[in-house]
Amino acid sequence: MDVTLLQEVVNALSRDVERPVVLEDEDQQPIVHSPHYGQTDRMRRDTIMHKSTSKETVEYFRRYDLASRTEPFVVPGNERGVLPRLCVPLRYDEKLLGYVWVLLPDEEMSDDHRRAVERVREPLAETLWLDRLSRLREGRIVEDLLNDDHDRRLRGLVAVEAKHAFDAPARTMVLVAVGPGWAVRAARRAFVMQRWVADPASQLRLVDVDEGVAVVAHIASGRDAADGVLAGGLDLDALERSMGQINRVTDGLPVMLGVGPSVASPGALPRSHRRARQAATVALRIGPSKGFVSTWEGLGVYRLLVQLPRDALADGVDPRLVGLIQDVPEVAATLEVYLDGGGAVAAAADTLHIHRTTLYYRLEKVTEAGFDLHSGTDRMTIQVGFAALRLLGRWPA
Repeated sequence: MDVTLLQEVVNALSRDVERPVVLEDEDQQPIVHSPHYGQTDRMRRDTIMHKSTSKETVEYFRRYDLASRTEPFVVPGNERGVLPRLCVPLRYDEKLLGYVWVLLPDEEMSDDHRRAVERVREPLAETLWLDRLSRLREGRIVEDLLNDDHDRRLRGLVAVEAKHAFDAPARTMVLVAVGPGWAVRAARRAFVMQRWVADPASQLRLVDVDEGVAVVAHIASGRDAADGVLAGGLDLDALERSMGQINRVTDGLPVMLGVGPSVASPGALPRSHRRARQAATVALRIGPSKGFVSTWEGLGVYRLLVQLPRDALADGVDPRLVGLIQDVPEVAATLEVYLDGGGAVAAAADTLHIHRTTLYYRLEKVTEAGFDLHSGTDRMTIQVGFAALRLLGRWPA
């Protein structure tokens, strides 16, 4: 979407009518807004601050049956400080694409101002329609690139090679958004609205009922992904901010972003897509180490475990550990803290807020279960077992 063009149109309209203006999509989620111009209200400020329209605001306007409207109309204000607004439905070929909202502090609008609104109505609707068609084309290219069918993948490669942003020395990678919150339509729309890389020409997006996929091109960075700032040339902090905006509209249901490994050519994108999906799966099952973003490079032992079938994963856990968790879960919890801390007794006792004598007593129970905590093999068996059970949703108990 050419947000720059839409921003210019909205800013110009705001100057012409001398009032604040907001452009929203068909789900009432903001696309662009003008600067404040004169009087405003809390509803507008909250939408701009959070970059999303709250559920309460959407419900407030639902009583006016926005989706069936075809002509501009005024929504009255109320005694709780909501100002009147002119709502201008944007339709192209009878399809609803969005709304223009013009704040009306004085409930009046001159004929000249109404004509100014009418002049931008068709261009804005056409731009939104062209954006929808562009997204459909993007989605088809991504579907082809990731498809198992040889002919479809070849078609996708031909299409992406026509985009200069994906030329060498650029590398490519896949981002995957999944989770219970993905069922919320506004979350899917918010995914499309995000810029996953600075240059919009360097991204392709696909949104379906199961997941959101972004294929991005980037120039490899010299910085190490392990520093927690960059992965495959992407700014993880920027990804976190984008995912934070998406999760604001999901009613508390999480959406996680998996970041696949960077690959040298678009032909290897199915592998990056698979790894990105696995990274997101781990984040959903055990919780991400930070925020809403999980990178394949940062999964540690889960890179191996997430590739195993659930039955094989469960069968691979040492029965002695399973017995400890079932019989004395507080001992199992103590054991995990102790091993995660490198076997430092004082640190483990402080973390658990227990006396060292209690810690030694619980570790003795581990020995009685058949583990030798001086054995590197046993320590590895225990820690990998905890990771497997956490991935299975069986730990913490």
